[in-house]
Amino acid sequence: MIRHTLLSLLLALPLAAQAVPPLREAVERFDAAQAQVQTLQCPFTLTLRRALLKTPSVTKGILYLQGSEFAHFAFQPPEDLVLHLTPKALISYSPEAREGELMKIGLIKNANRKFLGLGQKLSYLSEYFQIRLEEGKDLPGTWFLAMTPRTLSMRKRMQALNLWVDRETWLPRQVQWVERSGDSWLVELGALRVNQSLPPAVTGFKLPEGIPLRNDFSFFATRKK
Repeated sequence: MIRHTLLSLLLALPLAAQAVPPLREAVERFDAAQAQVQTLQCPFTLTLRRALLKTPSVTKGILYLQGSEFAHFAFQPPEDLVLHLTPKALISYSPEAREGELMKIGLIKNANRKFLGLGQKLSYLSEYFQIRLEEGKDLPGTWFLAMTPRTLSMRKRMQALNLWVDRETWLPRQVQWVERSGDSWLVELGALRVNQSLPPAVTGFKLPEGIPLRNDFSFFATRKK
């Protein structure tokens, strides 16, 4: 009886917590994992919270990533939207409405949020953010990296960049951008398919001929509720 009670108590104890690694080690392991990923495909859920609105908007789709060459977000219906983001331009395209937006940005030297945490190295992001590493308590099996802007240009636009990294693969599970205004974008990534061929329509993405393009990019600024 005593032995059975002791066993029950032992089974009831939580597993010993995995020690949080030194930040330098985490950066090296994350960067090494990112370097091994040539292509990535996974379902995503985007939760947009506006500081002035009580109800967040939630959309889903498929994310395609090819190194640091592009990130391609194909949203599922009823959302009429495709986002194709490269180091030099942001393209927003509505297939049903047959209209789009284009914003040329030049080379990524200001840590633009379109790739933050997705396809970029932590060693690179550390030039623009102070990084704190801790256990990912709200997402089991992850490390949580809280990043706050260290440059004036970033502080003018963002409050924080938060990244949840899988403890086994050291690849992103979630990434969140928090604007200076309090608006936030949380991208949750589903099961990752790594280093597999991406659809030709994605790798060779081009807008159909005759699609009018506005020189703007309102996805982040004026997102529909």
